[in-house]
Amino acid sequence: MQVDVLEVSDADFDPLPEDPTGRLHVLSHSWAAETASALRIRARGGASVTVAVAEPGPLIAMKLQSAIDRGTRKEATDLLDIVRLSTDRACGATARAQLAAAGEVLRRDAVLHLDLFFDQRVQRTSKLIREVPEGRDAELDDLVLVHELLSAALRN
Repeated sequence: MQVDVLEVSDADFDPLPEDPTGRLHVLSHSWAAETASALRIRARGGASVTVAVAEPGPLIAMKLQSAIDRGTRKEATDLLDIVRLSTDRACGATARAQLAAAGEVLRRDAVLHLDLFFDQRVQRTSKLIREVPEGRDAELDDLVLVHELLSAALRN
C-alpha cells in the first residue's frame, strides 16, 4: 500500500498563486485536509495507524490539478481515478455534491482543468487512460459523461 502525505501551509495562501494550476493545488489540498476522515489501518502483524483520508470531491479536485504536472503514466492513472470517482455508484454522487458546494475560485479553476482534459484534449485523455491496464475498458463515452457530470457540478 502506498500512502501519500500532502501538506499545505498558511504561507501558501498569502497570497494565493495567480495561475489557475497553482491556485487549484493550494485550494484543493487545503480542502482535502480540512474535510478528511480518520481511518484506522491495521497491518497483519497487529500494528495500526490512524490516517486522514480525503473525501472524493477534494480528491477529484486534487487530481485535476496534479495531472498537469505528472509524467504520462501517472497522468493517465490520475485521469482514470477521476473517471472512477465521478461515476462510482458508492461515491460519485457524493463527489459531485462536494464539488458543487466548493468555493467559487476552486470551482472556476477546476472547470479549466476539467475542460482541458475531458473536452479540449478528450481524445488524448482517452488514449492515455486506455494505455493503462486497468483503463483498457474505458470508452470515449465514459469521458464525455464525466465531463458532463463534473461540469454540471462545478458550474452549478
